[in-house]
Amino acid sequence: MLRKIKNNLKIALNRAGMFLEFYQDYKNYKRWNYNNPAVKTRAAQESKMLRQTHMIEKGMSLSAPRKGFGQQKIKELFEMMDQYLKLGYPSDGMPFQDAIIVLNAYVQMQRKLGYENADMIEKLKSYDKYRIDGLTAGIKHDTRENLLSNADKPFPEFFYSRHSMRQFDGRTINVEDIKKAIKIAQKAPTACNRQASKVYMYTDKETNVALGELIAGNTGFQQEVQNYLVVTADVSAFYDTFERNQVYVEAGLFSMALVEALHYYGIGSCILQNGEYHKKNRKFKDICKNIPENERIILFVAIGYYKDEFSYAVSLRKNVEDVFVVK
Repeated sequence: MLRKIKNNLKIALNRAGMFLEFYQDYKNYKRWNYNNPAVKTRAAQESKMLRQTHMIEKGMSLSAPRKGFGQQKIKELFEMMDQYLKLGYPSDGMPFQDAIIVLNAYVQMQRKLGYENADMIEKLKSYDKYRIDGLTAGIKHDTRENLLSNADKPFPEFFYSRHSMRQFDGRTINVEDIKKAIKIAQKAPTACNRQASKVYMYTDKETNVALGELIAGNTGFQQEVQNYLVVTADVSAFYDTFERNQVYVEAGLFSMALVEALHYYGIGSCILQNGEYHKKNRKFKDICKNIPENERIILFVAIGYYKDEFSYAVSLRKNVEDVFVVK
């Protein structure tokens, strides 16, 4: 009887601790997410610009970019850039430079499509004095032959050759190619060898179309995606509150290895995040029909073989000194 009471008390304390830890997560996220008007940190301002710039990049990397797309987003990006400078943050910061370069590439692309916005071009010229020469971003045109020639090169060259793809060949995906890539991804680090990650692939068109209509971030190229991989992590593989975020770490490491392995086997990919909304996740599971309740959908991967010729976004990366701190 005493043993039972002790066990019940232990469970009650564990659940109370779990609630408190999640409450701390809530307070921290509420305070620091960049939608909070009070957050004026450099990281917040740069993240806003990077996300907004990437929306423009994505539209440029499609098989058939729309004439004059994204004007409202560009207007908002200009406002973010002005706010960034007003707050005193450096114009040589990578996100600010990335925005300038991508917007100039947008102007050049749109001219070829027969579109010009004089007001936008004039506003963009006001940032010319900040532009640093020699930086490259925007869109790159490439061929399958050239891209896959890196498969057997030294690791840095192979790793740099992989990009998020939004243009895919129409060929049916060979499930065996996916299986080979997953076998490689299984070598990714995993907490205490628990191997909580899992991949679901659906070969029928109906399921993939339904997923594509609900997934965020695939606007403009979902018609080229024949298959989505659904990456999950099993919550029941972890045992205490301090491991509450391990599902994301576990599946994130696995997914990084997976897309690199897919690239090795000639399959392009684009990772698409899964917004953590309960109702939306319920819909995803209703579509898939075979993902257990104890598994959390972490992300989706749009996949397809590379076209003979294609374009992809080339985004600037921060300087190593900005992400590597030595004390």
